Amino acid sequence: MKSMMATAAAAAVGMAVGAAVMYAGGAGHRQMRRSIRQVARGAEKAMLDLDRMVEKFIN
Repeated sequence: MKSMMATAAAAAVGMAVGAAVMYAGGAGHRQMRRSIRQVARGAEKAMLDLDRMVEKFIN
């Protein structure tokens, strides 16, 4: 179960970073870094929320 969560987390973060790079491609370097950081934080928060929900479901 943990390896599946790790794989899903890596995929979610990878997709989020890829989307941020594509979105910010036309913007400046500083804006691109800011966008990537925001998306990465959002993806991390989503994975933590998912982990909590799974823990509550299991226990």
